[in-house]
Amino acid sequence: MRSLFSRVFFVFWLSSALMLISLAMITALTDARPLSHRWLMRSFDLYATTAIDLYEHGGKERLDEYLSDIKKDSQISASLLVNEVNSGTTQVPLEASHLLSQARDEKRSVFSFGSPWIGVLYKVRGPNVYIFVAEMSPVRMYGNFLNPARRTFRLAALLIISATLCFLLARSITEPIRSLQRTAQQIAKGDLRARASPALSRRKDELALLAYDFDRMAERIQVLLDQQKLLLRDISHELRSPLARLSVSAELVQRGDIGSAARMQADIKALEKMISDLLTLARIDASESHSRREQVHIGRLVQRIVKDASFEGLPEKKTVVQTGVFDRYALADMGLLHSCIENVVRNALQHSPAGGVVEVKLCDSRKDAPDRLDIITTDEGDGVPEEALGQIFEPFFRVSTSESHKQGGGGLGLSISKRIVHLYGGNISARNVADRGLQVQIQLPIVAGSVQL
Repeated sequence: MRSLFSRVFFVFWLSSALMLISLAMITALTDARPLSHRWLMRSFDLYATTAIDLYEHGGKERLDEYLSDIKKDSQISASLLVNEVNSGTTQVPLEASHLLSQARDEKRSVFSFGSPWIGVLYKVRGPNVYIFVAEMSPVRMYGNFLNPARRTFRLAALLIISATLCFLLARSITEPIRSLQRTAQQIAKGDLRARASPALSRRKDELALLAYDFDRMAERIQVLLDQQKLLLRDISHELRSPLARLSVSAELVQRGDIGSAARMQADIKALEKMISDLLTLARIDASESHSRREQVHIGRLVQRIVKDASFEGLPEKKTVVQTGVFDRYALADMGLLHSCIENVVRNALQHSPAGGVVEVKLCDSRKDAPDRLDIITTDEGDGVPEEALGQIFEPFFRVSTSESHKQGGGGLGLSISKRIVHLYGGNISARNVADRGLQVQIQLPIVAGSVQL
């Protein structure tokens, strides 16, 4: 029995059957009776007491009137025997003969709840022995054509009802699992748009939550694959241009144009930079699951980056300055955090005009976030169009300007910074500053520490 549906169905069915058998055994051992039986016994006892009282005070005529009334009102045929003699005009039913003999022998009241319901009540008052015999047709709860008094009917009804309930219960458990299975098979065949939660939209239980999480996983896989395809497309596009220029430059060098060698060197450096950035992206992906973190002094790390950037800006008299707080620490990979901040600073340096100033300011975040540090880099360039502010952190995105061909790079720097910042639980954003240029803000979680680097 490998089917989960069959297992659930038979386990619940057997459990319900065992429960019914246990209840039947307990009922038999304790002589427990249904409420209808108790009601009938009490009613017959009340009728018997009333009949005896009327006989003792009103004689046979009053007894016959009473027996006729209960026959008319309650459909109960009854007779009263006084010292073995029938005192009324109603005859004792033939079906009650056996119970009547049992009551006489055992000198107690006995009842039968077959079809019909019969009660023989044995009572002693003074010198007289009264036996009240009553017969009543049972109430048909399932229609006149069915007889629930039969054991076969009762057993079949219980089996059908329990089987139906167990079937519905088993299906409610296994149907969502089958829906997940069908969705998983569609995804395995390449249909990444397949979803499981629409089929379970009416459910609010754990299986519906599982389907929702399954769909989130499928969406995440689809996004990652789409990003991978886009990244490969962009990489091939970005590599095509410098490789084409290298091919032309190599042909010109072969013809004796020595000046093309400088162009070849520039393209080779661009390829090296792009490959380095791609390796950094791969390193970030590896760090997401195997991150090596250490305590990093952010002030000194920024100080080294600013010093290197200032040296690179000397030919065009560009200046990079560091301001704000200094002794702040973060748990991060030293190399990744260095790449994160350096990419932002170099981007600001490239877009600043000759003689411009790039400010890198370290300041504590708002009072409601005392465990975070803001690294704010502001340049004096032309800024970025407002509609492009949300795109500058995407891979290979570059703002199209008349000077963009001079900036170089593959457009991966800010994308790498964003990935690293998110890896360490931080945020990165950009905005245009009036009369200055572009301002990029990195917010990182910090820790207390005192590490000498």
